[in-house]
Amino acid sequence: MPFSLPANFNPGDSYTNVHANNVAAAINAIVSGIRTASVVTTESTGSSTFTDLATTTDQVTVTIGQSGVAFVMLSALITTAAGYGGNMGFALSGANTQAVNTLNTIVVNAVLTGVSGCDHQIGGTFFVQGLVPGATTFKAKYLASGGASYPAQFANRQITVFPFP
Repeated sequence: MPFSLPANFNPGDSYTNVHANNVAAAINAIVSGIRTASVVTTESTGSSTFTDLATTTDQVTVTIGQSGVAFVMLSALITTAAGYGGNMGFALSGANTQAVNTLNTIVVNAVLTGVSGCDHQIGGTFFVQGLVPGATTFKAKYLASGGASYPAQFANRQITVFPFP
C-alpha cells in the first residue's frame, strides 16, 4: 500500500486511528522489506565486463511495491593496481530485469603512479525508479578496468535494498 495522507490534511484537522494505522503500515512495510547481504572475503576479478565473484551470496530479493521505487546501497573495500580501477554495480532479475547501469556503480580509479596499488572503502546509494511491482533480485556485479592484466580485489562488500511500498 503506497503511503499518502489526504491532500487536504491541514494543521488542526482531526488525525484519526485510520491515519495513524496507514502511517504505521507504510513505515512497517519499509522497515520489514529492507534486505542486506554481506561478503567479507577478499576476491578478485580480471574481467573488463561486469561479472560475479566466486562467492555469489551478494544478492538480495525484495518485493517492489506499487511505488516502483527502491534505494540500493553498495559498499566495498576495492583494491586496484596503480593506474587502473575497479567497479561494483548491480543487476536485476525476477519481476524486473536490468543489466548493470554504469551510472549506478561505485568506482575506485587508482590514478597514482609509482605505487603498487590503492585501496579504498567506498559506498554509494542509488535511487532506482520505474520498477514494476513484484519479487526482484538485486545481484552485485564487479569489473576491473585493467582486465586480466590488472585485476581488482573486492572485500567487505555489501548490498542493501530498501523497497518502498
